[in-house]
Amino acid sequence: MRKLATLAFPALCAAAWIALRSSPAGAQALDPAELLPGVDLTELTPAQRQVAAQVARDEFCYCGCPHTLAQCLRTHKQCKHAPRMAKLVARLAATGMQPGEILRQLSAYYDSFEKGRRARIDLAGWGPPRGQEKAPVAIVEFSDFTCPYCQLLKPQLDEFVAARLARVRLYYKPFPIQSHARSTEAALAGEWARQSGLFWKMYDALFAHPHELSDEDLADRAAEIGGDPTSLRAALQSSALRQRVAASQAEARAAGLQGTPTLFFDGRRYVLPDLSPSGLEFTLEDEEEWVANGGWARD
Repeated sequence: MRKLATLAFPALCAAAWIALRSSPAGAQALDPAELLPGVDLTELTPAQRQVAAQVARDEFCYCGCPHTLAQCLRTHKQCKHAPRMAKLVARLAATGMQPGEILRQLSAYYDSFEKGRRARIDLAGWGPPRGQEKAPVAIVEFSDFTCPYCQLLKPQLDEFVAARLARVRLYYKPFPIQSHARSTEAALAGEWARQSGLFWKMYDALFAHPHELSDEDLADRAAEIGGDPTSLRAALQSSALRQRVAASQAEARAAGLQGTPTLFFDGRRYVLPDLSPSGLEFTLEDEEEWVANGGWARD
């Protein structure tokens, strides 16, 4: 028994040390300014700064160098990725995430850029996009006109796209949620409008009236945007349009959709929790770099 206890003691000590190191209460205070030089942490609480510093100390930089993020920031001054990665770490820490959660988010985010992780989303026949037809980055929005989270995203996404018409083109594809009353009918109205050359007008109208979705309400929306209300009523019974909506839903599930709204940048599912214009700008800049270089730009 004494021999067994002797053998077990180092392992128990190691386990206790790991637990102490990962515990916010027992961890030794880190110096965020040293581990994240040049990174604006003014919006973070002291506890959040400690979280960001721990991630910078423990996670490797995605530029491809053999250094942690903190080491890369200090010694690899020409690295373009370390400051951006550090900025992302700070954004995630500011949401209240703990180090383990941030590490998982970073892994999922950077993995999503790889070619094998990108979905092939059909855009033919799903236009016209908002933005210039030849804008380099295609964003696809899968959402439900009756979803409250999609309604919250709309003004932010409108603002984001309107300010970047030459950089992005936005496509909408329907994903009505079965448990949401009249969500399918709203999606059908949207597809009728697309075929009538009135899609974005109907898109705006449906989001503006999410609780007015009876057949008569939808016919009124059609008339308001310059369409034929009789044609709209017929479209609500169209099996072809229902199949089209169902195909969009199946495509979204195959692409990894886990809820609405979900955005894809050139087939890359956007996995971060920040859907603000500044958050979307951050990932767009990453996407532009990836597209321009066929991967991350090497220093």
